[in-house]
Amino acid sequence: MTFCLSDGLMQVDYDDEEEFVYSEEEEDIQSPGIPSSDKLSQAQKQADSAAYYNGDEDDFDDFDADDDDEQPTSAIQQSNKPWEVDFKAHDLSGLQGKQEEVVNDLEPLLAVSRGSTALLLRSYEWKTESLVEDYLTDSNKVLTKSGVHAHPPAPSIETGDEDFTCEICYCSGADELYMGLVCGHRFCTSCYETYVTIKIQEGGSWLIPCPAPKCKTLLGEEPTRMILAGNKDMLDKYERNLVRSFVKSSASFTWCPAPSCEYAIECVVPRSAMDTTIPIVNCKCGKSFCFGCGVDNHVPSPCGLVKKWLKKCEDDSETAHWIKANTKECPKCNAIIEKNRGCNHMTCRECHHHFCWVCMGPWSEHGQSYYTCNRYNEESEGANKSVSDARVQLERYMHYFTRYNNHEQSAKFVLNLMEATEKNMEQLQREMTLAWIDVVFLKNAVDVLADCRAALKWTYVLAYYMVSDNHKVIFENNQSDLEMATEQLNELVEDPSSLTGIGDIKRKVLDMTHYVKARLDTLLTDTYQGLQENRWQYED
Repeated sequence: MTFCLSDGLMQVDYDDEEEFVYSEEEEDIQSPGIPSSDKLSQAQKQADSAAYYNGDEDDFDDFDADDDDEQPTSAIQQSNKPWEVDFKAHDLSGLQGKQEEVVNDLEPLLAVSRGSTALLLRSYEWKTESLVEDYLTDSNKVLTKSGVHAHPPAPSIETGDEDFTCEICYCSGADELYMGLVCGHRFCTSCYETYVTIKIQEGGSWLIPCPAPKCKTLLGEEPTRMILAGNKDMLDKYERNLVRSFVKSSASFTWCPAPSCEYAIECVVPRSAMDTTIPIVNCKCGKSFCFGCGVDNHVPSPCGLVKKWLKKCEDDSETAHWIKANTKECPKCNAIIEKNRGCNHMTCRECHHHFCWVCMGPWSEHGQSYYTCNRYNEESEGANKSVSDARVQLERYMHYFTRYNNHEQSAKFVLNLMEATEKNMEQLQREMTLAWIDVVFLKNAVDVLADCRAALKWTYVLAYYMVSDNHKVIFENNQSDLEMATEQLNELVEDPSSLTGIGDIKRKVLDMTHYVKARLDTLLTDTYQGLQENRWQYED
């Protein structure tokens, strides 16, 4: 086996066979080159046919090995696929920089000090347009209401004089250190630090008022940092609280939901576009989630349907469906009764009322017809129809939920498969003296499997709410194609023993990975276009 690198391609010789594949220097999935197996050739024809049917003949020709290259941390990560959105992950220092940008941009317009601009923005929860509109209408009213002075003097810690008395602890004397705000209230530094510390621990440190009763003057960043200069831990917490208030109030930022993650994601997607856009973002910690609703990656199902589905799964609505489909109420006392035998003559245990299970009428009216009921009654027929409809709805729900749950469980198994695959990769490297680049295709295949399982899981949510029409048929065809291809790749990666030699394994895994990736792109692209076009109607 020999390798030859040329123009970004890697030529791999396996005895008398040779093929070209994209160089796999990156850990992300790379496209294999020209397919060589008959199995892929047939699969490719099916894929091309499906792509043409969906109005995208070139869907499989646009795969770029560099699409998933990691973006510089200082730049917005640009979207590569139609359904992807631009986003950027920020750490604490980056978020502080974003705050500074907003403050610096607004300071000349308001014509107040930098510290006062920051306080006004926090008072308005960083709603810049509302602040500017109100300030230009009546600046004095805004300043007074917010407890902010346009140009307060620079803060400083002073040494007390004979007239100084702290308004909290009533200490006095020329040796006491104190700080005063523009409002004129003065407190010793010890009391000030205790007061500010309490406010920070309560979580409301972005708007700290003067300690004096009924005084609305706000304590700015500079005096707060001066007071906490000797308490680094509390100062750090204060800075984090300022950042948290900024992220919480901004529609363009949200915290990564991963436990203990300190990154926030910036993504500019209008809330009005959430019905047609699924803004999936990836944090630097590895967490992939929806910027709109905070749920884990749920493409291709939009946020509104995801929320309805999760609520449906969590509440007792389906239990109620089961009860309605399998039980009836006693017509006299309304007690819930479940039929557990074949006889239609029912006796309520609560009130001992005798009635017919089929028509719900009194049993005394049935004469000798003990085991059948041929009496037609519009009310009873309506009740039976209600039970029948409830049973149909329950069965429909269970059809989609079972498949949704199956892919959710399969996604968990993929994590175990990843561990096993890494061991197989290490074994191949040792036994066949191969480099990492020669076996990384196995990891890439498992990564694609994980993406497919996650997407297939949410396709059943979208399908559940879709009204049945030709558009749904097309969607389900794409869904079926991806599902079958995913199962084939899963079997191939889990048990490659049927293949002979590393060349055979690599060729077939690469071919199948490329095909599955193409099917996934086809489904997601078509679904994105469908959402943009309002192609589907949804059931309540």
